Amino acid sequence: MPTRHSPRKHPPHAPTDWPSRLREAGLRSTALTVAVLERLEGAEQPRSHEELARDLGAATGAGKVDRVTLYRILDRLTAVGLLTRIQGSDRAWRHAIAEHETSTGYFECDHCHNISALPEDPELAGVLARIERKLSRRGVHSTNSAVTIHGTCRDCSTHGV
Repeated sequence: MPTRHSPRKHPPHAPTDWPSRLREAGLRSTALTVAVLERLEGAEQPRSHEELARDLGAATGAGKVDRVTLYRILDRLTAVGLLTRIQGSDRAWRHAIAEHETSTGYFECDHCHNISALPEDPELAGVLARIERKLSRRGVHSTNSAVTIHGTCRDCSTHGV
């Protein structure tokens, strides 16, 4: 989903051994791939390709990261389940470490395209599960389900956008 995001708190944990995780997933452990995973692991919200390219370019001191290589890395990491991705109404994909992004719903600001996870609610997960069961009875099998609520975020409301 969209561009900026509200902070999302993750439980504290020890840094992940990304080179080992990559090898277990059948991928090569390159410096850039590990840097992408470390950047997302420390992020408070999903990050876009553009944001990652900017952040990684600044972090490496090189100023630029090859955009095509970064797209390929993100695609591979998503394909093996290490990353999850969310698309906003601006059609930009945002990426997060798979086990960090477990929300069943999101709020997206229609003005700034900020995306934030909805507060955890066991009833929402139950509603989505019931809908998936009903779809399954119709022969439709979902691979992912989430609710997106649109509106105006606090920052845009405060600044009169």
